[in-house]
Amino acid sequence: MQGKCLCGNIEFSCDVSTTPLKIYQCHCSLCKKQSGSSANSATIIAATHFQWTKRHNIKIWKKPTGFSAHFCGECGCPVPNDFAGKYVWIPVGLLEMADRSVTVEVVANFCLRSKSDWHSIDSEAANFEGLPSFKEVLALLS
Repeated sequence: MQGKCLCGNIEFSCDVSTTPLKIYQCHCSLCKKQSGSSANSATIIAATHFQWTKRHNIKIWKKPTGFSAHFCGECGCPVPNDFAGKYVWIPVGLLEMADRSVTVEVVANFCLRSKSDWHSIDSEAANFEGLPSFKEVLALLS
């Protein structure tokens, strides 16, 4: 699967081994601000299944708490970033799903205490009032 930012300065490919593609949505205030929406839709894959094909001008903004936002320095799009040394976080809006046979399933919602009132939640997903452990997240996405 291929992905890129708005301007095309950042491009990548990834081998997503699950069908459907399993994603989560985080509803915390940081993710809402970073995505500019009611939730941040993303997935996490093993770093061995990810490759940059074009990586120009990535900027990083970090809070003292450790939260970081990686984005294209040209168009401002959030871009994939290394997570825990072995994984890559991928904002799923960057993925090009030209092949309509690729389906997406929201398997979890995090930080529902901060959910926007107007956002509907799929009751089939695992729903968490706060953040689940990283181990739980990986299990849901595999």
